[in-house]
Amino acid sequence: MPLDLVVLLISENDLRSALTARLTMLGMNVVTLGPEQIPGGLPGATIANGVLITDDGGVGLGACEAQAWLQVIVLDESPSAPEDRPLRLPRTGATRHVVEALARWRDS
Repeated sequence: MPLDLVVLLISENDLRSALTARLTMLGMNVVTLGPEQIPGGLPGATIANGVLITDDGGVGLGACEAQAWLQVIVLDESPSAPEDRPLRLPRTGATRHVVEALARWRDS
């Protein structure tokens, strides 16, 4: 599946920076946003070949309901099955988990 863009909407600066660095090193196009940059999440945003990664469950669910993204990842403490939408990954080890998920999708 083509992954044109990864959008990070993550409140924690350190995690956002770590993900940006790692994904950029893997050659992915990454846009980072802080929660203060888009009040109310991402209303009306549609990126058909993009992956939204957020730590805000409400934004993640809204993005899935709008079917605006290729895939949505929500970082929290309740991981889900790999086929779930949104995919929920644990915050602990998030960088590794996100890279693994993106690699699976890119190679499928």
